[in-house]
Amino acid sequence: MKYLCLLLMSVFSVAGISGVYAENITQDLSDNLLRLHVIANSDSKEDQEIKLKIRDQVLKVSDGTCNTELLNQTVNSALIDLGAEYGGSVRIVRRYVPEKTYKNIRLPEGIYNCINVVLGSGKGENWWCVAYPPLCFTEDVFGELSNDGRLLLERNLSEESFRAIVYDGKINIRSRLVDEFIRLKKKLW
Repeated sequence: MKYLCLLLMSVFSVAGISGVYAENITQDLSDNLLRLHVIANSDSKEDQEIKLKIRDQVLKVSDGTCNTELLNQTVNSALIDLGAEYGGSVRIVRRYVPEKTYKNIRLPEGIYNCINVVLGSGKGENWWCVAYPPLCFTEDVFGELSNDGRLLLERNLSEESFRAIVYDGKINIRSRLVDEFIRLKKKLW
């Protein structure tokens, strides 16, 4: 019985320490990355094309400092130029972002600062990416982090956070127990 208690205490200690470590990395990412979320008016081909053009316009004027007035003007001017029969709205929000895995980078789920762009009714497919530092991947890049992207991340993140999300074919060990502990902690708090 004594050994069982020691084993359980050890397991929970390791899980707790690992959970704190993972939470610190997620907080560092949340504090240093600005995500972009563009939601299309609908799933029509035209609205999906407009969504991608609006994404490009937002990325041109977004530099990590979130001027919502400028972003709203940019979005609505672009919608007029594209002949859209609806407007758009831009807000800076803190919101849940799902995990996203690319070829050599994995961004964990979590609460991030986001430029949230809703086009028209906002009932279409959406687009997620990292607006700052600018790491939005397009289909022609196949989601591979460039050398410039690596340098941007290295400059903006702690060494631990950088190593946790960028991988070069090396094994990235994760603990299901730690992941479940973090999820349970989020639900309780």
